[in-house]
Amino acid sequence: MQYYGSTNQGIRRSNNQDAFRIKIAGNLLLATVCDGMGGANGGNVASAMGIDAFTKKLSKYILSALSFLYLGEIPEFGVPCEHFPDLRLKDFIQKSVFFANREVFAAAEQDKSLSGMGTTLTSCAVTPKGIYTTNIGDSRIYYVKDGSIEKLTKDHSLVQSLIDEGKISEKEAQVHPNRNIILRALGVDEKVEADIEFFPYTSGTLLLCSDGLSNYFDKDFFLKTLESERSCEEQVHLLIDYANECGGADNITAVVIKLN
Repeated sequence: MQYYGSTNQGIRRSNNQDAFRIKIAGNLLLATVCDGMGGANGGNVASAMGIDAFTKKLSKYILSALSFLYLGEIPEFGVPCEHFPDLRLKDFIQKSVFFANREVFAAAEQDKSLSGMGTTLTSCAVTPKGIYTTNIGDSRIYYVKDGSIEKLTKDHSLVQSLIDEGKISEKEAQVHPNRNIILRALGVDEKVEADIEFFPYTSGTLLLCSDGLSNYFDKDFFLKTLESERSCEEQVHLLIDYANECGGADNITAVVIKLN
């Protein structure tokens, strides 16, 4: 398995409120992208705090469960784990989301200068049996294989609700003036629900990204880049350069994971 991630301020923003994290926990790979919001400082704080709290909590749950199953001998990444379903990973993810949301919300309550801050949170846990995706907001996960690209997450956004209601098309959503309005975020309210799904994919390529990249989604370019023989690092930098060439209106974050 190969993986790489990077984040870029973009051309038009004065700071970068995106954050990403890639972490190995036992025989799992955890990749997470957050896109903060809430003023000059709030977005930075929300994304950094949210990704740190979520990743650390979920890693702790996973490592504790693996240590129990293997009596202290945690398998290396890639080693088949026959008892993997016993880890209750979906439950661990939900608890980690609750914990991270509480941390960000409490920080905003205690410091009025951070009031209203929040962040998207999009994550995948790559296991020996497949992929668990987690999503809050409009950062995305794409899956590429055999000449096709599939969006594994559904945006919690105003334009997505308009698409669902049949009022606009996917193409119109890309240029809609309110395309940056999200309807769900980590840390804004006392409670938040995450979409958590399982996909039995063990080969192919994953792309996690903030809307600074997905707002410029072009199927042909994304497929050409992600199915090329280039390394994950080269692919990530090509995607970020592409977003900046398209206007770089927002912070840009991309994480590429080659499953095979």
